[in-house]
Amino acid sequence: MKVLTALLLIISAMTVEAQQIRPRVGQNVTGEFVVRFQGAYNPQYAVAALQAQGLQVKEVISPTLNMYLVKGKSSTQEALGTAYRVKGVAYAQPNHYVFLRQSMNFTRGLPTDPHFKRQWDMIEGSGISANLVWNTTTGGKDKGGKDIVVAVIDGGFDLTHEDLRENIWVNNAEIANNGKDDDGNGFVDDKFGWNAGNNSGNITSDDHGTHVMGTIGARGANGRGIVGVNWNVKIMPVQGGQSLGTTATVAKAYGYVIEQKKLWFQSKGQKGANIVATNSSFGVDGADCKTGEFPIWNDLYEQMGQLGILSAAATANSNVNVDRDGDVPTGCASNFIVTVTNTNKENSKYPQAGYGANTIDLGAPGTDILSTLPKNQYGILTGTSMATPHVAGSIALIHAAANEAFIQKYYTQPAKAALLLKQALLATVDPLPSLKGVTVSGGRLNVGKAVQALNAARLR
Repeated sequence: MKVLTALLLIISAMTVEAQQIRPRVGQNVTGEFVVRFQGAYNPQYAVAALQAQGLQVKEVISPTLNMYLVKGKSSTQEALGTAYRVKGVAYAQPNHYVFLRQSMNFTRGLPTDPHFKRQWDMIEGSGISANLVWNTTTGGKDKGGKDIVVAVIDGGFDLTHEDLRENIWVNNAEIANNGKDDDGNGFVDDKFGWNAGNNSGNITSDDHGTHVMGTIGARGANGRGIVGVNWNVKIMPVQGGQSLGTTATVAKAYGYVIEQKKLWFQSKGQKGANIVATNSSFGVDGADCKTGEFPIWNDLYEQMGQLGILSAAATANSNVNVDRDGDVPTGCASNFIVTVTNTNKENSKYPQAGYGANTIDLGAPGTDILSTLPKNQYGILTGTSMATPHVAGSIALIHAAANEAFIQKYYTQPAKAALLLKQALLATVDPLPSLKGVTVSGGRLNVGKAVQALNAARLR
């Protein structure tokens, strides 16, 4: 770990060229690509082997998956060919730009007194029926007494917000801002999460990520603002889904999640974090995840899935058939992704939201959603970005409501348990005519029914 940490520090110190022109959707960073080695290659060997071919290794993206961000002296395609001459390289893919699933109909400045009556998305009717689960649990811990964590990969977060600060995940083994890796997990100063954009624990604020966080876990029964799907869950901020982020940045963000969950299992819950879900409200419009240009995405979701993490992912904010036109990540094949489109108060798919009978799993409320905004404000946003945190939050709430049999299976067989939970989500949706035949489940999320179904299931 010390050798790897040193490599990370040395490589991270290299200068990153500033992008002067705003990239287009689907464009990649000229000359940059991501390389993955097969098997457990020594990082020192991997870096040396790539450099011997005249390639610049800019960053170690994921030690677990042996991924590296590399830059060539020639064009991207020529450099890719050079990388494949290195022994042990499984694949190399371009480093694409990644965009937030931009929200629409922005409203802010609502008064900060309690607004639950405005949260149509949480209750029965057009919402997800979270109020039915709150009769039993409001989230936070599972039946084994373990904290439940949702990792949010996004552009920024207000960690001091009055309705969020008590629910922000804290790495108690780390001392903030001392320039040291106190807990030896390979990340310096990750007291409150990680900024994959600049490889630091310095989390900056923005509207999008703060709004997403509030839907997942705004503090309940505190006399302030709103409530999230969970009132007491731990939310891990991972900055890496910026509007000008790249595949490499997103991969580093997911890599942080992977390392924290691995550490949680290895330490039997004493270190790391019990991350059960990630929220990803970003992507690449019109991209085909099944081509050779995007293999890294599916590998990351599969690795997280083996650790029991389901990844809620927002589809495109346009009326496109993802089955036909493609999308990253919602067109990826991993069974551990839960792909989400946007529904409204009228029980219909939002007109400008993606669909796909084989690729988009279900709908969730994403139209005119009230949630948290920076500086103790609250406001309404619309988009698939707003729909997805209802699903990520529901996965966490189900973990809190699940019986002991499920939790014990999750501790010993996390991947199988995660897929059982996903199955319950999709089997218990509220059917909607506008989603029939254009989504896998044909309906909108109902977390109340999902809890009942999971607890009634026979676990094998």
